[in-house]
Amino acid sequence: MLTVAIFSYLLSMEMNALEKRRYNNFYSALFHDIPEILTKDIVSPVKSSISGLEDIIKQYERKQVDEKILPLIPPSWHTEMKYFIEDEFSDKIIENNNVKKVDSATKFADNKYNAVDGSLIEMCDKLCAYIEASMALEYGIKSSTLIKSKQKLYDKYAKIKKNNLDFKQLFDYFC
Repeated sequence: MLTVAIFSYLLSMEMNALEKRRYNNFYSALFHDIPEILTKDIVSPVKSSISGLEDIIKQYERKQVDEKILPLIPPSWHTEMKYFIEDEFSDKIIENNNVKKVDSATKFADNKYNAVDGSLIEMCDKLCAYIEASMALEYGIKSSTLIKSKQKLYDKYAKIKKNNLDFKQLFDYFC
């Protein structure tokens, strides 16, 4: 999660994001997997194998965060923590004290919108998974599943561009 957060922060800087957006991107990335501490990492193919299962898992994660995580932190942090971890891969802003999903946080550059680039965080998450797979292969952990997974990540995410960011360059660097 820390690596995802660091990439999110550095790429936010590269996008010339204002201070609040960089802050939000860093902390959203840092905490994006907190709910999985309680449910463990249920891999995407399992979540999507049964219609509605992903929604049930999300509901359960929210309930567990409310009951087990939030009591451990000061109440004044609860709203911000929920903002960071709910819909973690959605671009979102706060408008009139309400969280609103948007097509692109870039359109809401002003700090007053408290924007989060969830799509950037998702890209950084996938890049980190790709790097992890690359390193495992480099260190001699060879499996056809790992090789296929690495290639699948590359094929799906390397062609994406966000603002002035070209993710192909980043994926290619860690090939």
